[in-house]
Amino acid sequence: MTSALDRWNPLTPLAAAVALVLAAFAGPQPSAPLVVLAIALLVAAACGIGGKVTALTALVVLPTFALLVLLAAAFPDAVGAHRQWIPPRASVLDALAISLRLGAAIAALGVVVVGVAPRRLTRALAARGLPAWAAYLVIASLEAAPDARRRAGDVIDAQRCRGVAVGKGTGVRGRLRALPALAGPLIVGLVTESEERALALDARAFDPRATRTALAPIADPVSERWARRVIWLALVVVIAWRLWEFARSLTIIA
Repeated sequence: MTSALDRWNPLTPLAAAVALVLAAFAGPQPSAPLVVLAIALLVAAACGIGGKVTALTALVVLPTFALLVLLAAAFPDAVGAHRQWIPPRASVLDALAISLRLGAAIAALGVVVVGVAPRRLTRALAARGLPAWAAYLVIASLEAAPDARRRAGDVIDAQRCRGVAVGKGTGVRGRLRALPALAGPLIVGLVTESEERALALDARAFDPRATRTALAPIADPVSERWARRVIWLALVVVIAWRLWEFARSLTIIA
């Protein structure tokens, strides 16, 4: 699947995502997470992956916020507790602040995860000195979930051809009965695929200490290199400003 981010060196959106995540936590609260979240969602929408990134962010943020509010309602502090199962306003605001920071981080990193192909990212990292074994681990980790989803779909189709009721309308009990028929082949298939990958690496004389030469090197224009330097410089300024504010607050308290 092609993305608008393919026109960039993968290190540039990765640097921007990491800088946004750190800025969301180091910047002033709650304005910094809101700005980072808005920027990440706008970039995702411009790249054509806004729906996936928004769904991924909501899938993490909404349950987290609900859980924090329920915990605040179930275990209220002595100051804010005035009625059972009604969380204090301060606890709700704290849960919202935590959820915003988490959502900003998920959205910023989700743009890279969804919009950048794992193999392009690892090739770019390898060109910057990433060891071969680390590159393989990155690729295997990023492609584990899509491969497992694809293999699970193949297993479901195969079991349906054999007459196993795994579709809708079977009920909870029917789904539980069909679970061993799905989990067994899926686990065996994943283990077999791992063995096949190991054999393929051995057949290609894979040496984690050797220097690799890319068949299709990824371009890294001077403009993008300067853009990454500006990103890191801006991040250093934000962190330094935040540390200075923290030190000044300690001085005032003392």
